[in-house]
This record gives sequence, C-alpha cells and structure tokens, in this order.
Amino acid sequence: MPKPRPTPQARALADGLRAARKAARLAATEVADKLAWSQSTISRIETGVRAASAEEVSALLAVYQITGERREALLSLSRDSGPWWFANASFQSETLAQYEKEATKIVAFGATLLPDLLRTPAYARATNSSAAVLGQKRFVAYIDEAALRRQVGGPRVMANQLRHLITMAERPTVELRVIPFAAGAHAGDAYVLLEFGGAPPVVYLEHRRCGLFLHRPCDVEPYLRSTVDAVALDPARSVRLIESVVETCPQRGDFLGQ
Repeated sequence: MPKPRPTPQARALADGLRAARKAARLAATEVADKLAWSQSTISRIETGVRAASAEEVSALLAVYQITGERREALLSLSRDSGPWWFANASFQSETLAQYEKEATKIVAFGATLLPDLLRTPAYARATNSSAAVLGQKRFVAYIDEAALRRQVGGPRVMANQLRHLITMAERPTVELRVIPFAAGAHAGDAYVLLEFGGAPPVVYLEHRRCGLFLHRPCDVEPYLRSTVDAVALDPARSVRLIESVVETCPQRGDFLGQ
C-alpha cells in the first residue's frame, strides 16, 4: 500500500516555512524554545510530514517577522487540502522541481509547446520558462505535431530544438510519442504526471498566470487512463516525423521578418 505523502500544499508550506526560518537566522531549537514546542514538531512541519494548522503557521510567521503578501500566501497553504490553484511563481517552481527530482517516472503532454524537460535554453527563453534537467529517470513525452511545427524563437532556435529532441530520443530512459495531424482531434490536454515508487502520483497543470496540482485519486485517475497513447505514433515513427520537420525548417533568419 502506498505510504502517505505530503500534499502539494503541505510541501510548499514546509519549504516556505523552512526558508522563512533560515532567512530569520534562527535554528529550529530556538524556534521551539520561543513557542514552547518540541523540536520534532518544527522538524515534522518543515518536512511536510505533519500538517500545520493556520494558527501554528501564524505563530511561526510572527516569530520570523513575516508580514504582508508573503504571510497571506503561506497562511493560505494551511487552509485547503484539495486541488491546489496557485499564482505564486516561487511556490510553483520549487514544488514542481522537488517532485520532478523525486519521481521515478514522468509522463508529459505538450499540446502547443514542448514539455519543459525537453526544452533547450534558447527555446525556454523564448517561452519565458526555464530549461530543466531531466536526469536518468524514465520520461515519456506525448507531443502534438503542432508543437513541432510552431516557430518558437525563430527558425534557428526551432531547428536546434528539434535536433535536441532527436538526441534525447536516443536515451534508453526517454520515449517520445508524436500525435500527428492525421490522428485528428484528440482529448489530450497539456499536463505533467509524476509517479513515485511506493507513493501516489501527482498531476501538474500549468496555465498562463497560475497552476494547479492534483493529488486526490479521483482527480489523478483520468490522467492515468489517458487515451493519447492510442493515437500517438510509436517512438521510431515519432523520430522520423521530427526529422522530416527539421528538413522543412527555414535555414535563414528571414522567417516572419527575422
């Protein structure tokens, strides 16, 4: 049976409280003494093992002298355990990066843009995102053909990005599956499914100015039963399609006036 795991909110709250304590230059023992708590309570809250109530978070933030928007953002994380909408970019990136580090398998679908973990630095800059490090974990990427043909950052950036995909596909841990235009309409939406050994999976959905983490089984289940696999090309045919798109990329910087 999968062991309990901190919810996305609990993880973000734990990271935020730990960062606030360090910024205040306080040791966990000092905080425990100030609040008459045990040191283990501080440790369990800062690792997300123990859920902190709004009253406890408020007490901690008073000790750390955290006020204003930062205080409200951290307090909000202690009030809800359902699907987590957030607009704080630091919470988003830190929580997602930690999940990506711990995951044993990642499944991503890119509808209009390529998945973050496959982006070159130049492509990432053109999309106002950050290039990420994939590592050696198993990674399955479903990519709509539209994302391959959409000119992001200009022809040179796009051609190099597509060549990067081909190189990544040579890794034994990476599987690229392209959904061709010929497949017609499909039910795929952009998402990242993170699976963990011995713990329940988590789904991350990114939007223009906010994001959403799903961790309840009823919310995650549809992504585990995704139907895009049925319409996607196999890895070998996917690479051949990417190679054909590379051959059609403009070779001069005059595409759309560049």
